[in-house]
Amino acid sequence: MDESPPPLPPQRRVRKRDLLLPVGISATAIGIVLWTTYEPGAFAAVRSTFNPGIFAIAIAALGIQIGAGGMRLRHVSKGALDRRGGVRSQLTWDFMSAVTPSAMGGAPFAAFFISRENNVPYGQVTALMLFTMLLDQLWFATLIVTLYLSAIWVPVFPTGLGAAGIGTIAAYLGGMLVYIGFFAYATLFRPELIEGLANRIVRFKWLRRFEGTVRRESGKLRQQAAILRGQPLRFYLKAAALTLLYWTGRYGIVFFVALSFWRDFRHILFVLRTAGLWLAGLAMPTPGGSGGIEALYVLYLAPLLPEGYGGPSLLAWRAIAYYGVLAIGAFVAGGAVKALLAGEQPPGDLTSSAETSDLDASDLEDATGDDTPTVNE
Repeated sequence: MDESPPPLPPQRRVRKRDLLLPVGISATAIGIVLWTTYEPGAFAAVRSTFNPGIFAIAIAALGIQIGAGGMRLRHVSKGALDRRGGVRSQLTWDFMSAVTPSAMGGAPFAAFFISRENNVPYGQVTALMLFTMLLDQLWFATLIVTLYLSAIWVPVFPTGLGAAGIGTIAAYLGGMLVYIGFFAYATLFRPELIEGLANRIVRFKWLRRFEGTVRRESGKLRQQAAILRGQPLRFYLKAAALTLLYWTGRYGIVFFVALSFWRDFRHILFVLRTAGLWLAGLAMPTPGGSGGIEALYVLYLAPLLPEGYGGPSLLAWRAIAYYGVLAIGAFVAGGAVKALLAGEQPPGDLTSSAETSDLDASDLEDATGDDTPTVNE
């Protein structure tokens, strides 16, 4: 006789200090960088070379990043999210990831409020977010190979790391590449591998309380893999193009901020190191990588700029890419933030009830105008 699996115990709510802590860490890190890299007369030199027109392009790159992310979510959802809903969903996701502690994770909270705001079943939202994260991981895999090949000709890995540091980064990227390859292969072709691994992990004594939910969720991977494999080639090509546009916008912010301060640096190497910085930043334990990202900027990008330019360019970049996203996200996701502070939590189970979360084929056809299976059924 089958017993209903126990629900996932609710996670602790987000507190005000969880919203302020990453901002404080980032601001402190920037202050330290400005203090330690200060050169007499540097700010006057920065003002004399600053180009506001190029800086405006950096701000526009943020718009490209957010817009491309929203279009990608809309595309993956097959129209379940409209254009406005896609953009707001991307901003909510970015905001939650930037302020939520790593142990808690931003995606479950973001999925809950995206679902609520757009009247889309929670299970459907989590599925489309999973596929979007897979697209990002495939992008990272491409970048890792590119960085390894480029390192033959240009110093992609900062020499300031030393031989041991470069070796550690190279090993980390290699391990990440293996993980991404396994995750992509298992997600698309052998979901039983992830299912078996997840079921083994929850057998540990301190994880047994999650066993019911994990087994239920991992059991759905076979169906999701079949749906993904059934998508036409044009679906994947458009998703890949939007992923490229999203990361082009994200890298473009860093590049054009630096270019607005100083024009004579190694542009291609700067872009390659920007990619390496973001890859290394994935290992940062703090929300939004605050503190760690600033340190990586000093190691990866500041040496490519003149003395005294590292601190101001770092401050300008984080003002756009981090504080700007927080400010816009707080405005867009204001209701979600208030609900979190009030103690509202995502549902304990990662699937909605049968009455609200299951979309049959006719529902999908009505929503999308297309009888092609979708990635979020």
